[in-house]
Order: sequence, then C-alpha cells, then structure tokens
Amino acid sequence: MNVYPAIALIEYSDIPTGILCSDAMVKHSPISMIKTGTVSQAKFLILIGGSVASVEEAYEEGINRGKSFLLDSLFLPDVHRQVYDALLGNRTGCIGDGIAVFETKTVATVIRSSDAAVKSADVDIVEIRMADSLGGRAFTIFTGKVGDLESAIQIAQRSAEEFNALCSCSIIPQLHPEIAKQIDVSTRFSKIEPYFIKDGEIDNVFRKGNWDSDT
Repeated sequence: MNVYPAIALIEYSDIPTGILCSDAMVKHSPISMIKTGTVSQAKFLILIGGSVASVEEAYEEGINRGKSFLLDSLFLPDVHRQVYDALLGNRTGCIGDGIAVFETKTVATVIRSSDAAVKSADVDIVEIRMADSLGGRAFTIFTGKVGDLESAIQIAQRSAEEFNALCSCSIIPQLHPEIAKQIDVSTRFSKIEPYFIKDGEIDNVFRKGNWDSDT
C-alpha cells in the first residue's frame, strides 16, 4: 500500500459514536485509506490516510462529531515511513544491539511519540501494538544501538508526558537471542509455541540422562 502524505487517528470511548464518526469522515472528505474497529476496553479507533488537506478535513469532522467521547487523537501531516508500515501490521526483526520498549495509555500517544522518536534517533521500529488484548494500552518496540535507543526513549517520553499518557519504558542491551526469536515471531503470549532453550537446565538434565520422573 502507498504511503500517504498524512495520517490521522481518533480514539473514542464509545462504539456507536465511533461508527457514526467514521461514516461522517468518509462522506465529508475524499480520504484515501481508512481502517476502523473496536479494541480493548470498548474503544473504537479510526485510522485514515491521504493528502494533508483531505486528512485534516476528515480529522476535524471526526473530532467535532465525537468530542463527547474523545479519548485521544493525532494528526500527522508528515508521517514517518516506519510508523506508517507498523500501523498496517508490518514488523521488523530485533536486528540492533538491543531493544527499547515504550508503553502508553492511549494508541494516539504511542503513535505520536514513536513518530517523533524515529524521526530524531537512528532506530528502527520492530512493532507497534495498538490496544487489542492490552487493556486499551499501546506499546512500541524499537531496535538499534543502545545510545540511539536511549535518545529515542527520551524523545518518546517527552512527547507522551505532554499528554499525561506515559505508562513505562525499558531499554534492554544485548538482548538474549532466544528472547529476540520470540519477539520476532510475536509479542502475543497465545501465539508463541513453547520450546526448550538451548543449554537450559532441563535440556542438560535430559542429555546427561539424570531425569527422574518422580521428582
């Protein structure tokens, strides 16, 4: 899919209002892309893309129509390619020296903060998770050199704190390869198949023939 010059996301606390506003936005402005639906905590998200003028017009329509149930929102007239790709579900492997994980209370804030971070620091976005199965929260995983990850997190924190939406963050240098493998597959517990870690305790017991089924 093309990367459009602008995107916007609106986060509502009411599902009927979200559907009403998505319809109003499409009718009001010739936007090029729209993705809508429910996420955890009965939130309703609307993500749109297109020209700066069309997206801004549709965004303002959605804000005005649903302001009574508005949780958070963002309008990005120059969205970074990595952010755009991550929002559409594309993922990157943990290819750097480490990772940083950044969690926020709202989806709009994690997108806004991630865009600011990746524009200012030499990091890559592994994944952006948006509210589903997260109790309404959202998070981004960055990968890169530790110094660059520290810069990215500082930038993202400042952005999130402006909206009082920061939850927490962490930086993990020299990520263990086994953890990297799991993150590269998914960060959803239900989608990870269990497996023994090479040279792990139980693996060594089996290889030495010392396993006692009664213990």
